[in-house]
Amino acid sequence: MNCAVAIQYLPMDATSDEETCRVVDEVIAYIDSTGMDYYVGPFETTIEGDYDLCMEVLKNCQIVGARAGCGHVMTFAKIDYRPGSDVMSTERKIGKYHATDSEFAAREESVA
Repeated sequence: MNCAVAIQYLPMDATSDEETCRVVDEVIAYIDSTGMDYYVGPFETTIEGDYDLCMEVLKNCQIVGARAGCGHVMTFAKIDYRPGSDVMSTERKIGKYHATDSEFAAREESVA
């Protein structure tokens, strides 16, 4: 895994919190459908994997949001890329703070 991307997708023309959540949920559902490792946080979703796949998913998030009815989007992305080695995983960065989170607990058991 040589890339991690934190994606903050902001539907600028949403007229309510419910509409914002609906569009963002569509984007997150798309990310889930890719099979990539990802972590949903309160302000952004982080994906992890191969650089080219991460860039493709980042691009497609815009298209998925548009198909969900978003006519104006702002996306902020933070990209961690190491061409010759692996990036630090989300689990390694924050897993110790989420010891009771089943997502991380299952991974920890498989690592041990």
